[in-house]
Amino acid sequence: MTASSRPAGESDLDADDFRRLGALHVECIDDSLPALLGPRFAARLYAFLDRSESEYVLCERVDGRVESAVVVSESPGDLQRRIARATLPQLLVAAGIALFTRWAFGRFLLGTLGESLRHESEPVKAPEITYIFTNSRLQGQQLGKRLIQRVDEMLRTRGVDVYYVKTLDDPANRAIAFYEREGFERIGRCEEAGRSFVVFHKRLGER
Repeated sequence: MTASSRPAGESDLDADDFRRLGALHVECIDDSLPALLGPRFAARLYAFLDRSESEYVLCERVDGRVESAVVVSESPGDLQRRIARATLPQLLVAAGIALFTRWAFGRFLLGTLGESLRHESEPVKAPEITYIFTNSRLQGQQLGKRLIQRVDEMLRTRGVDVYYVKTLDDPANRAIAFYEREGFERIGRCEEAGRSFVVFHKRLGER
């Protein structure tokens, strides 16, 4: 089992990895916007994230194949705008298809529009985990735990004191217990795209 990460400006991910990341994202986070837009768009998204100077894509591999990943953004407040700008042609095509083939996408779009009209949420001004997932067939092998440990170490070496993550506010959501086990503290709730999320933060002390 091997791990991969990158310093800024470098990458060990290739086109096959992006396709794998897109497919896993759709499988594991099927109610997220990239998943609703389909695996081809999700693969394009990961290619953008891997090149970005403000995001980090860390992966865990099993027998050389990506099976778990986390995305950390140092600028989460404008991430969606930057994604839209970088992927606009693919985004428009995928959104047009999804609008007529996936009812969940229409619901997501309405929720996002309602949120933008209310202006309720303040953008986070600290690093944030925007996506994290593990192949469901490999649950229990500590891949997610290792990713969190690597995120902690990466941000600590960059002088970061605290970072954030949001997860769906649902008693059946096992991610809530996962974050609590990994030292995150629940600090509140927020609304995004018509859904309620629990907000956590983690303070990074010196070892």
